[in-house]
Amino acid sequence: MTDDYELISREEALAGLPAKRANTLLFLIESQTAHLVTRSRVEFSLTESAANERALAFLEAFALGQAPPLHPTIQHLEQYAPQWSPLVPENPKVKAAVIHAMSQKYNFTYQTIPHIRLALSMDEDRVQQTYYRQYRKQLDTVFAPRLSLTEQIRWSANLVTQRVESLPPFWIASLVTVALGLPQAFLALPIACATVGPLITLIFLIVLGAINILTMVCMAEAISRSGDFRYNNAFIKQLAANYLGSAGSFILSLAVGIRVFLIALACYIGLSTAMANFTPISAQIWAIILFLIGLYFISRKSVSFTVTVMVLLAAINVSLLLLLSLLAFRHLELSNLLYINLPFFNGNSFKPQILHQVFGVMLMLYFGHIYVGECAKLVLPRDKSAASLIWGSVAGTAFLTVLFCVWVLAINGAIAPQVLASQSGTVLEPLAQQVGPIVKIIGAVLVTFLLGMAWIRSSSLLVNIVKEWLPSKPQPILMLPCQRGRLILQPRNHSNKIPHIGLTYLGLAENHPKFRLDIQLNGNIRHIEIIVYKRWEIKEILSQLKGLERNDVNLIVEVQSANSEVVCLKITSSMILTYEGILQGTNTAEQQKDRQLWLSLLVKQRLLLSISPLILVFLLTEWLFFADTQSFANVLGFAGVLGNSLVGGIFPVLILASSRRKGEMVPSVVFQLLNHPLLLTAIYSFFLIVLIIHGLFIWEHPIARTSAIGIAIMAIVTTFIMKYTGAFTQRTVVEMREEHGEKTIFSITAGGQPKIAKVCLGYAEGEQKILAATVEIPSPSSLSYATFQLPTKRTEELRVWAHKDKPNGDFESLPAYLEVCRGNKKMQFDLKLSGGKVLLPAIGNECYLTITWTGV
Repeated sequence: MTDDYELISREEALAGLPAKRANTLLFLIESQTAHLVTRSRVEFSLTESAANERALAFLEAFALGQAPPLHPTIQHLEQYAPQWSPLVPENPKVKAAVIHAMSQKYNFTYQTIPHIRLALSMDEDRVQQTYYRQYRKQLDTVFAPRLSLTEQIRWSANLVTQRVESLPPFWIASLVTVALGLPQAFLALPIACATVGPLITLIFLIVLGAINILTMVCMAEAISRSGDFRYNNAFIKQLAANYLGSAGSFILSLAVGIRVFLIALACYIGLSTAMANFTPISAQIWAIILFLIGLYFISRKSVSFTVTVMVLLAAINVSLLLLLSLLAFRHLELSNLLYINLPFFNGNSFKPQILHQVFGVMLMLYFGHIYVGECAKLVLPRDKSAASLIWGSVAGTAFLTVLFCVWVLAINGAIAPQVLASQSGTVLEPLAQQVGPIVKIIGAVLVTFLLGMAWIRSSSLLVNIVKEWLPSKPQPILMLPCQRGRLILQPRNHSNKIPHIGLTYLGLAENHPKFRLDIQLNGNIRHIEIIVYKRWEIKEILSQLKGLERNDVNLIVEVQSANSEVVCLKITSSMILTYEGILQGTNTAEQQKDRQLWLSLLVKQRLLLSISPLILVFLLTEWLFFADTQSFANVLGFAGVLGNSLVGGIFPVLILASSRRKGEMVPSVVFQLLNHPLLLTAIYSFFLIVLIIHGLFIWEHPIARTSAIGIAIMAIVTTFIMKYTGAFTQRTVVEMREEHGEKTIFSITAGGQPKIAKVCLGYAEGEQKILAATVEIPSPSSLSYATFQLPTKRTEELRVWAHKDKPNGDFESLPAYLEVCRGNKKMQFDLKLSGGKVLLPAIGNECYLTITWTGV
């Protein structure tokens, strides 16, 4: 759920809801808690589409009087009580009613909920007396005398979770990097490297590990320079679109799509083969079982894990790998360890096929780059300097490199290279033959956790990528109160060339609902009033709006019911839908029935389309098994070369170069080594050459060779397109941030560095002129407007970003208008409609910005 979707504030709730409706307030508490739970989890998604769908589901559940889609537990309510406590007013009657409603739904003892007791003042006499007057029994009766064994385990697990999540941010970053970066390619590495020998492999691993540490730093620094990640629940594809434009976003999606598809195929082969060796069930049957289990996980719509679960799984996997390494070291043979097979060595002729799997599998060892963003969501709110994120990424990647080296020495030293080279599954089968049956037990657990986690992660990513590519027109049913709420529709790419639309209900006019449309397009704001009799389309007003007819905009409003206070609407649009203002709920059974019927049909249709790649992976796995041509290491080798060369090598370099010109923040740690363009060019060229060499010399299959050369050409062409479209031009960023309503901070950056500019602050009593890069205003309520004079260059972009934070950690756009004057041209923007962000190309040499508060 993104930060723009906080459901309601305490004041907004009490303005329209009587205190006796405690269930409504409890729903708000549960929704806020669910929002915080979602933010604290690691989710395998590149885009914000899943978060938007989840946020919309919360709004719709409230409108239809249904349970929220993610229902928190009492442990969650206790853990996040300090964050949701501002929702509860200082009213003993309300608190007593909420306590009673909570006791009807949850089971807890006095000792287990200290934070809830504090938030609801349960230990205060006034609340206890009020509770007795309202319910004719003592407040102590809400506490259970004892908890069941299951509930005790849940509270103990919650305690462990809190302790893990309270670790210093550096350790969180390091542990999450290891947890997300622990690769399934581990189980294929000894097989892939058997043809060249373990010592040569160690050299490759150390060199490649050093390069990947640098590329991880590239990703961590680029993300830490992004305000979207600092203050919003952003996703990696948003980062690519913001820095590199649509071309960069496309190449990221394509590369990740290729890699994830091949990883899913490798996981099917590896899991099925390994489980077939450990059980009497054939690999083909195991593939069917895994496919059905995968459908179950995907049907849950969101696959996410807490930090604690990720760390525990990583600890188990690392422990098992080290245990297997110790067992293998007992069978170490010096001849295996010293085996070397390279072209021109010991009279060997040049055979590029020797390297058929080596580089690809080793590249697949380092795939945590796209998950740095998930790590940043956990670390940056606690360490805004970004030092923990950057150094944690370095430490985690370095640890994995050492682990890879130990694994290769142990396994390749214990098993003859000829035996390893002949394997089509994982390395566990020959290791069990060499060490003994104990490996089967350890291997079964390792495969379940290591490959199982990679399989779930890749399946979820693949489905989310397909959902992003699918055209979608959600049709939610929402309640819109009269002049106390507004629906906002924004383009999915946040372009200023596509209209941003606000819809406000004005009440009844001649017994029909009347609305105000606020439309922002090309720097102009238009306000149009419409009457909707039953169904209305935006095409009806195209003739009134110059420029709108050239845009592919769709918006259909259907009125379900209406009165003078509230209207029930069904909205159809492919744009991103958000809501601001007071929520209204209803329990109309007919609406729920109709909605469930429509939702069932839509979910089935979209689910079938989104899982089509998984069906293809499953069918391809079965075909490979029946043809007896499956190879775990070969598939990972293809994935490493085709996917990771882009995602783990070329992409981080490009995004770092762009972020240092466009970033809003400056991290406290900057690797000066990466300032040199020759080093970045060398890293870019290294991964490009890997693609070209595999396409021209190493790979023999025509499809594989064509794919490698095609992706190399695409990378080069896309880089030139990004440069031509301004991905590497400088950007001036004007940020206005309101912190907890106590102070407002203006900051100006240009080219990723603080920029001094002339600032004029307008108050009721006069103006104040300042020359600075950062301005802090202690009392924002007295400020009417702020004007900035920016001496920008002709090639610079301009971004204005206005947002405010809340005590619970959320951020939302500020209610303000932006006026941009460049020469004789003047443009206006409603920052609420544009999500608080406006991005413009700077045409003139001087630019004036005026931000004016609207107060709504």
